[in-house]
Amino acid sequence: MITVIGGSTNQAHYANSMAVFVCQKFQIEPTIEIKFKLMSTDVNYGYCVFLDNNEYDVTIKRTLKMREMLQTLAHELVHVKQYYKGELTQSNDINIEYWDRPSEIEAHGREIGLFLQWCEHEKVGHLAWTRHPNY
Repeated sequence: MITVIGGSTNQAHYANSMAVFVCQKFQIEPTIEIKFKLMSTDVNYGYCVFLDNNEYDVTIKRTLKMREMLQTLAHELVHVKQYYKGELTQSNDINIEYWDRPSEIEAHGREIGLFLQWCEHEKVGHLAWTRHPNY
């Protein structure tokens, strides 16, 4: 089950669509609550927190442009997959520098590809914001 809280109507619609797409691609069935928050002073764009029983909180900075928001969501959904499949725990990356963490290498490496595949799937590639990160 996927729940989206906050954000604009478009953000909520596209976030739900992206989450469904990525979960189907990874063949996982987690319970995810996606929250859009202001996060004005936070340098991070998003977070994924494993709760328990395959439940996850994903927080996304609400002020991101649409493409940036969806790529960030795709990144965080890779972390959901990693937790769900036992590839990541809350502490197994803690003593490794951020950019050297296997979980981050995978998430950063897959976020754009997942976004582009989602665009093809949803037939939204003609929209300007899908081609230009600054929209």
